[in-house]
Amino acid sequence: MFYHRLAAYYDLIFPPEQNKTAFLHREFAAVGAKRILDLACGTGTYAVELARLGYETWGTDLEPALIELAQIKAADDLPAARFTVGDMREPEVLGLMFDGLFCIGNSLAHLIEINDLKVALAAMRRVLNSPGRAVLQIVNFDRILALGETELPLIEREGLTFARIYRPCGEERLQFDSVLAVNGAGKSAGRFENSVTLRPIRRAELERLLLEAGFTGVRVYGDFKYGEFNEANSQATVVVAEC
Repeated sequence: MFYHRLAAYYDLIFPPEQNKTAFLHREFAAVGAKRILDLACGTGTYAVELARLGYETWGTDLEPALIELAQIKAADDLPAARFTVGDMREPEVLGLMFDGLFCIGNSLAHLIEINDLKVALAAMRRVLNSPGRAVLQIVNFDRILALGETELPLIEREGLTFARIYRPCGEERLQFDSVLAVNGAGKSAGRFENSVTLRPIRRAELERLLLEAGFTGVRVYGDFKYGEFNEANSQATVVVAEC
């Protein structure tokens, strides 16, 4: 229900960032990619941006309301961008092979069981051609766990705020509380809260699991500008897995 409510504000909270589009384009262009898959695509922002650059893009997400918005974005002038409800653990149901894929926005952390994470990464590898590339991004959980950080930076937009809070809840688990407060922005005012359990995936664990899944090389950055990953300071863990 929360993500259904969030859909109406999603693009206000998470507008497109040029550096992310540029990063994805550079990585996929390096292998001559033509068909790209966006897993846990939200409203399809980056699949749409890549379609505008000439790629054939597909996006899947578990939330139908987000997929509906993605389809609206692409309907008028982007037939190369297609969206459907789907699970990031099951990209093979599309019946297609891809030259590149990406799963960003901390989506992987929602796979709290190690087996689910392994299943997802192995499936990603199976739907990728060689050469191919997967771009993954999560928050830097090494930093959060080491420093005991409890909050991500508050997102403030005209008419709304989006707060994100972490609470320890057992070994290899964090409780992620989010609060969306709306007091305008052309939408109905209100306060919407959600709590979900996440797996705090460390850099070393993600690298190891990608190699076990069949990827042949892994590069790690601290942002989408190719900044060096620093366990203590980087806000994000950005991974490029090659095959």
